[in-house]
Amino acid sequence: MTSSAKLSQGFLTTAPQAVLFDLDGTLVDSVQDIFVAVNLLLAELGMKTRTRDEVTMWVGNGARMLIERAMAGRFEGFAGLDDARARHAAADAAMPRFRAIYQEICVDHTLPLAGAHDSLSYAHARGLGVAIVTNKPLAPTERIIDALGWRPFVSAVIGGDSLAVRKPDPAPIHEAMRRLGAAHGWMVGDSANDVGAARNAGMPSIVVRGGYNHGNSVESLDPAPDLIIDSLAELPALLRAAIDARR
Repeated sequence: MTSSAKLSQGFLTTAPQAVLFDLDGTLVDSVQDIFVAVNLLLAELGMKTRTRDEVTMWVGNGARMLIERAMAGRFEGFAGLDDARARHAAADAAMPRFRAIYQEICVDHTLPLAGAHDSLSYAHARGLGVAIVTNKPLAPTERIIDALGWRPFVSAVIGGDSLAVRKPDPAPIHEAMRRLGAAHGWMVGDSANDVGAARNAGMPSIVVRGGYNHGNSVESLDPAPDLIIDSLAELPALLRAAIDARR
């Protein structure tokens, strides 16, 4: 279903006061730096390194889960393994080193995706609150935002370690909206975590194709997003239509 068809049915015609964006796979292509950091850690630990495709599939549930999956070599991580307790302890112990490695290289190959800059700048220019709500740790998130020149557009940043919980829990969305002083918003992301968080927060969700949805198509998401777009380049027009409809 096209964006215009969705709009003609009435969805997204209520202009948001804020737009919340996921980061990895939505605003940026960051998997190369994540892949390198994961394998640097595994090599230091004397463990088998992983392929880029494996790391791409494992991204999305926070750094700690990513490292668990990489150390286990499977999406389920340590779940169900006889020595899970010892493995969890080893992964916990490895996290400070992973954070240090990734913080050092997190902007080496990370690039904005098509339409990212224009979407952020347009939302800001139209007076909307703009937040980035990601499961990535806050420190590298902040570094990426600064490196790409997006700080002037972004008023709130919620990382995966900013609160005690992460998406799909609604708390990060609620906290972002609180910081923005907004009552109504749209969540823009690429994965089930974004759709789930938005649904749990009572917020519409827009999903961009081509992100890091654990290797699954966005059409298979359950719950389904309210709108699927091919590129963030479509978002300014959606915002414009919703804002103009309010007049």
